[in-house]
Amino acid sequence: MKKRIVVLTGILFTLISGCQPGNNKLLGLLGRPHISPDGTKIVFVHADNPDTGVWEIYSAGIDGSDLRQLTNFPEARIKKGPVWSPDSKKIAFHADIDTGAQIFAMAPDGQDLEQLTNLPGYNVEPHWSIDGAKIIFNQSVPSKGTVKMLMMDSDGSNVKTLPNPDGKNWYPRMILDGQILFTSDVHHKDFYDIFLMNTDSTNVRQLTSVLAINWFPECSPDGKRMVFTSNRDDPELSDSGNYNIYMMDMNGTNIKRLTDLPGQELHPKWHPSGQKLIFERHNDGPLGIYLFDIVSGEMDKISFTK
Repeated sequence: MKKRIVVLTGILFTLISGCQPGNNKLLGLLGRPHISPDGTKIVFVHADNPDTGVWEIYSAGIDGSDLRQLTNFPEARIKKGPVWSPDSKKIAFHADIDTGAQIFAMAPDGQDLEQLTNLPGYNVEPHWSIDGAKIIFNQSVPSKGTVKMLMMDSDGSNVKTLPNPDGKNWYPRMILDGQILFTSDVHHKDFYDIFLMNTDSTNVRQLTSVLAINWFPECSPDGKRMVFTSNRDDPELSDSGNYNIYMMDMNGTNIKRLTDLPGQELHPKWHPSGQKLIFERHNDGPLGIYLFDIVSGEMDKISFTK
């Protein structure tokens, strides 16, 4: 059943907390960026203090200007995974609520907040279909040890569980020709490979085959390439070790390492031009958000100001 939450305060205001007097810059932890379809804006998550663990969603221009806080409802301590709809009219995200997590949607200014799911477990990582009519997401039920892929209409109706390979299946993305891109530990527990399959679970293709964690796959705007994050070059293959961003063709060939930095580069997303990426980076300090030019290799950290 769909539940509408009316937020009485805190929506659409210029950020004050988290900015230093005199420079008005957003401090703290920043991550999970996603670029609007027209390439001019981003949404992302922010926490003032890692000890409190309160995450809210913000929007800004892609240059970091025009900073706005979009969420502020106490029912949910953590809000993450914001993604623009293809028509730019909504932002979907997941939020911890009650004893699990649910999928929400709101207008780009933070208004018209709706809870789309009311399901057991942690319902997370929403992703829009190309036409915006569907949302695909994960459902994790810790008591059962399962992570499955589900799909629903964009208004939260007609929820169905997709055919899932054995194992934990994370980060589903619906791409061209009715296919689903995802990661799974179906072959090696604690290691994840990237797969592509039809929505009816036929024609399953394994695109990576290496004992490592390969996840956060994102298809390029032209449908020819994907980027993903992997710790395959970390000497210890540590879950908390070094992660870099890689690119490959959609058939799993021509793998190219894009970043070679200490720390972790996570959650890469494409700019609509297909020439740039935005991602979060963590290197023994607060999470930051960066733009990366695929052609030149130049990387710039975004500073957010009101």
